[in-house]
Amino acid sequence: MTQYEIIFVGTGGGRFTTITQKRRTAGIRIMDENLNLHLDPGPGALVYSISEGLDPQKLNAIFVSHCHPDHYTDAEVLIEAMTRGMTKKRGVLAASKSVLKGSDVCEPSISKYHQQMLEQIIEAAPNIRFQVADVTVSAAEARHTDPDAVGFRFETREFGDFAYTSDTEYFEGIGK
Repeated sequence: MTQYEIIFVGTGGGRFTTITQKRRTAGIRIMDENLNLHLDPGPGALVYSISEGLDPQKLNAIFVSHCHPDHYTDAEVLIEAMTRGMTKKRGVLAASKSVLKGSDVCEPSISKYHQQMLEQIIEAAPNIRFQVADVTVSAAEARHTDPDAVGFRFETREFGDFAYTSDTEYFEGIGK
């Protein structure tokens, strides 16, 4: 039976938490025998991962929900780790349109230079489903100041589903 491990490397968010780091803004690591995923790698994701004994070179997926700094700033350095210093094309990046391409409210958060080194890039939008390792993932609607923001729902065979809403306001149907 597969065992999932969810490690909260940092659960802080927002401008003032980000600049003070009174709560880490480093995101979440989700792992099993085939999956090593970093979700919303904000400031400190690389350093705090290493300090917690989580090798960033073992990553095979990075997910970024939206284009705010507390969710994306360490994505590029984690891509560098995942691709063995940009020497090997590998890994999956699932991210909102704003993160990949920019939007009316932001520039792209991950450079073309970094995007070209990934095996697979998924533009996450509500109701898009995709597979990463043994997990089926659905991008979910989120309502935030970045209109392209998404959450992620993870479907596992053994343990059922769990979800990450990211930054969102409450709305009817959020739990679907």
